[in-house]
Amino acid sequence: MRAVNLLPKDSGQSKSIRNEDPAVVAGSAVGLVVIIALSLGFFVAHSSASSAQSKLNAARIELGKLSLVKRPKYKVPKQTRPIIAIPAVTGEESARLQAVSGALSTRIAWDRIFREFALVVPNDVSITSMQVTAPPTTAAAPGDTPASTPTGFILMGTTYSHDSVARLLERLMLVPDLSDVTLTSSTASTAGGVTTVQFSVAANVKGAPVAPAPLPETTPTDTTTTSSG
Repeated sequence: MRAVNLLPKDSGQSKSIRNEDPAVVAGSAVGLVVIIALSLGFFVAHSSASSAQSKLNAARIELGKLSLVKRPKYKVPKQTRPIIAIPAVTGEESARLQAVSGALSTRIAWDRIFREFALVVPNDVSITSMQVTAPPTTAAAPGDTPASTPTGFILMGTTYSHDSVARLLERLMLVPDLSDVTLTSSTASTAGGVTTVQFSVAANVKGAPVAPAPLPETTPTDTTTTSSG
């Protein structure tokens, strides 16, 4: 009988890498490199995390040991006497202190009054003259008659209409340090087709509270009666 070979013709040939597809070989190599790189990165990160965790655990243990150590409390020493003796107020210093207190109690802040006045003056009003007088520091006598026109704050100026004068009066009444704001005169004149108004305003300046006037001394009279026996 004749022998028949039933195997494929190329089954007996040995496989070689040269016969593989180059793209498949390159892809496999790249995948292997990526896997190796990821493995190395994971190992380095794991080592760093382990080292940091070890340092944290050591720090916690050290903190726990320090919290167990009792430290002595610092006590503030009690001061039995002042370092500098308090000077005694002599009679002369007391008199000076009373004089200064009295002067400050009657002081008038003129800078504040002028600043408040400058803030309320309308733009169309021109001030030509101003006269200020401090209010009296003593109360008026019982028989004295108060002045009908304020004399502490006298103002003169010009504007272009009576409405501007009225606006100035309204604003002066808002100044806290002025009282009894009064219009003493207001005259309009025309020259060259331009109308101007000359006005005069008076007010009182609020000072410190004055001391009340002393009451007149009275001689007591004997109202008892005697009966004759």
